[in-house]
Amino acid sequence: MIFFYFLPAIGWGVMPLIAKLTRAKPINQLVGTTTAAVSVSLLFTFFIKPEFTNISVMIAFISGCFWAIGQYFQFYSFQFLPVSEAMPISNGTQLIGTTFVAAFFFQEWTNVSMWLIGSGGILLIVLGIWLTSWKEKQTLENQKRTNRKAVAFLLLSSAALTVYVVLPQAFQVSGSGILFPQAIGMWSASAVFAFSKQREIDWQQIRKNISTGIAWSMANISLFLMIPILGVAKSFTFSQFAVLISMYGGLLVFKQKKKRKEFLLLSLGGACIIGGILLIGSIK
Repeated sequence: MIFFYFLPAIGWGVMPLIAKLTRAKPINQLVGTTTAAVSVSLLFTFFIKPEFTNISVMIAFISGCFWAIGQYFQFYSFQFLPVSEAMPISNGTQLIGTTFVAAFFFQEWTNVSMWLIGSGGILLIVLGIWLTSWKEKQTLENQKRTNRKAVAFLLLSSAALTVYVVLPQAFQVSGSGILFPQAIGMWSASAVFAFSKQREIDWQQIRKNISTGIAWSMANISLFLMIPILGVAKSFTFSQFAVLISMYGGLLVFKQKKKRKEFLLLSLGGACIIGGILLIGSIK
């Protein structure tokens, strides 16, 4: 049963590793991922038989479109940064974005104690992102420009993925009925991207990234199944351990070399991000 609790973290943690291993262009990574997501969500919907409403279908579809935008930019950033460095930035900034929206727009933080704990969690995440990005030697100017470009794409990605998360919440749309229309939105947006980048389309690369989409779908559906058992806060907290899997998995799979101090600070940064997640999760 404990293994089941960590399925979302495993799925989302290995997803970027699989995508990077395929060595595919971002558009092929995206199309392969969304094709698998549509297929898995269709099977899930066939067995669960959820109820659909016009508003839930529309909001879920738009939410899925924003996911595709955010995921494309995340895949694009992998061309400039290793997965072990990109994912802490991505996960951390997404959590900061969703937390700010929850606090300011949904007014989920209703007293001083919540604001203090939540702000402390955000500061820990910011510190963790900085520590995981630290380099012992000064990088060359062109490398700095490359890193800045990657961070810019990751921030765009996190902004879109934040909308993907909070949009259904804003319209109080939830339940199994959103999974399939959301996947349709993801695939539709990826098709628009693909149409604009026809020269980059490679069907072999797309097929390789079906496994990327299966990993994502495993995480998404297992999180949905966990929520009735553990509740939203605990389920979400468990899922965020994905950042550690991506971080250490990236180092092992791609044999990325780190100096001792860099590795220690990377580990400390990961601990800070998890600490921030636990703090924020404790007030939900």
